[in-house]
Amino acid sequence: MNIFNTLNRMKKKEQYVLLYCLLDRIPIIVVGECPETVDEFIMDLLNLINFRKELVYFTDFTMKEELDNIFQNECYDFNSMRVQIRCPSNIGTKLIEQFDSFLAMIIGIQIPKRNHLHLIEKMVKEKEKCFLEIILNENHIKTKFIGIDEKEINLDLEEMIFRKITENAENSINKMKRVVHEQITKNEVNNGLLDSLLDFEIEKKEIKKNIFLKELQDFYSGAKRAFFILSKLNLLNNMQIDSKIGSKTLLETINYKDVPIERILSFILNEWGEDFSNIIENTKLAFIGDKIQSFWG
Repeated sequence: MNIFNTLNRMKKKEQYVLLYCLLDRIPIIVVGECPETVDEFIMDLLNLINFRKELVYFTDFTMKEELDNIFQNECYDFNSMRVQIRCPSNIGTKLIEQFDSFLAMIIGIQIPKRNHLHLIEKMVKEKEKCFLEIILNENHIKTKFIGIDEKEINLDLEEMIFRKITENAENSINKMKRVVHEQITKNEVNNGLLDSLLDFEIEKKEIKKNIFLKELQDFYSGAKRAFFILSKLNLLNNMQIDSKIGSKTLLETINYKDVPIERILSFILNEWGEDFSNIIENTKLAFIGDKIQSFWG
């Protein structure tokens, strides 16, 4: 399965919401009639988040206590890779029945009958107030974001990433075609060979994936730099040394200005469990401080 071909079957807003949920470790429930399709889709999603460690339910852990210990370790070791959990479709219902929370989980469910989907939704809603449901059919893909109004979340980052994938991939392919075409025009080539030489669909898939991974890594690295800076300022605050920073100054310091500071704070909260919103100044006074700071480089 090519993940981008699958994503292209979704509406753009649905693509953005899916990426938002992946980044913020919001539970994702993937249901479908074909277990192989469901499991392959889940594995493709996990491959996109390569800054996390993949754990597989019933392979890497089986009990709630084991998973609690893993999350507890995250609280003490901020340098450790955060986990992303994959649950195959043949045991998805078992996991939902066994666990009380589905943080950072992508759970596969085989649904042979439509009324079973309502039962699964009910079970998940009893334990999670917010999750994304993806229904895979042969003809289309349907998503439902449960627990949050999509209008209330900022999807600028996700929209930017998908836009760069489209634009940069097309630019790269056009350059490659132009180079090959220049060589072809110097010689007589039959149409069959011409079409083959100018077919870069396989390369396009690889380029899209590389762009996607690069953009995610850039965001992750910027957010992690922000996390370390804010952690030190938070330490100063705990020592009764009042410390705050303007959003513009922070974004310039981490050299990542593509998204609002709120998106970075949201990611930090869900990735490392720290709420630094009280350290950020967004007042007019902070804006003046940002301007003064910029004079000093």
